[in-house]
Amino acid sequence: MVIPTVRGPYVWAFLAFSSVLHLLEQYLEWRQLQKNSETAVPEEFKGVVDEAKFLESQAYQKDKRLFGFIRDWISFFFDKVQLFLLTPLLWHYAVSVFGEEAEYSCTLFWLFLMQWVEKPISIPISLYSNFVVEERHGFNKMTVKLFFTDLIKSELLAYVFGLLLVPMLIWIVRYFGEGFYLYLWGAVQCLILAFMWIYPNLIQPLFNEFRQLQDADLKAKIEALAAEVNFPLTKLFEIDGSKRSGHSNAYFFGFWKYKRIVLYDTLLHLKHDDILAILCHELGHWKFGHTLMNLIIASVHIFVIFWLFNLVMYSQISKQMTREFGYGETDAVMVSLTLFMLLLSPSEQVMSLLMTMRSRANEFQADSFAAKMGRSEPLQSGLFQIHEENKGDLNPDPWYSWYHFSHPPLVERLRALRALDSESKKDT
Repeated sequence: MVIPTVRGPYVWAFLAFSSVLHLLEQYLEWRQLQKNSETAVPEEFKGVVDEAKFLESQAYQKDKRLFGFIRDWISFFFDKVQLFLLTPLLWHYAVSVFGEEAEYSCTLFWLFLMQWVEKPISIPISLYSNFVVEERHGFNKMTVKLFFTDLIKSELLAYVFGLLLVPMLIWIVRYFGEGFYLYLWGAVQCLILAFMWIYPNLIQPLFNEFRQLQDADLKAKIEALAAEVNFPLTKLFEIDGSKRSGHSNAYFFGFWKYKRIVLYDTLLHLKHDDILAILCHELGHWKFGHTLMNLIIASVHIFVIFWLFNLVMYSQISKQMTREFGYGETDAVMVSLTLFMLLLSPSEQVMSLLMTMRSRANEFQADSFAAKMGRSEPLQSGLFQIHEENKGDLNPDPWYSWYHFSHPPLVERLRALRALDSESKKDT
């Protein structure tokens, strides 16, 4: 079997970018660790947050951060070994088993092997995260049996979707030649829309139990709220999130006039007014079209990626990439796509930051919708209680939160809501 030789400008460019990015992210983690080591309640929360609760939150965040340092450095070095040695080595092994001409078989076997290469690292990390870190702070509700049951289900689903989607992708690229990007983009758009129905209706029920909301009084209030804002609510569920975690959540899904709301059972102990205010925030996302706009942005983004990949796939660049990363002279579609996405990672990182910034703006806008509906105070109460119970970060570093947080820090959300309340009082 061929031992891959890795060298060339593409390799060094990717290694330099990934190393600088990793060091930057570790610096931000260190900054946040310093904030999580503080014991004084921030000025904004004095008299509001119980000191014992604040210290519990700090301890949880500090434990997660310290574990994160170890996890990130292990992943950084293992990823490089995997990328520059194991992954090309496994490709050459797949070729030796099936032959270079059998692209479909080689690719599926290669992807199957790669699924398991990382398991000796990822499984212990996940076990420690759930059964040590989360357990220590009272959040883990999962049993070891349930952990491995979830793992097996996830793997089987990955095999099913891989067997369906990977051959389709290869076929489109091969059949349509240099104009494949339009057809590939169209196919992916159809798959995204299909998956938006498949995931909540077929996949998530494999992991969680959905049932009609049992609290009849709360159900009536939510239906009245939906009617008030003309939200096309068709079903209202509660989900057994408590069998895995003590963290809480709520969301809606569905197409057009067939929307469904899902409440985690870990949320249902809150006061009805607080739950309604939180749902009003979620309905704000719908009212302002945030989900639709995100879908449009994702669609354009995918189109650009496939267009760029179309320029690369049948060019000398693709051949140079595969040689430099140790794959030899292969022109396999999935190998080229994998390497192309690696080299595109700097622009993808910029895109990720822009989407994070957009997400924070959307959260403020959704909060403003709840405030305009007269639910500012219960929303503040609900957000604060969820944050306290989840031991969320009450003392975020500004650089860290700017880079990582898709939701604004709690203090910023409360400040914005209070400003809206002041403006509303002035208007009246």
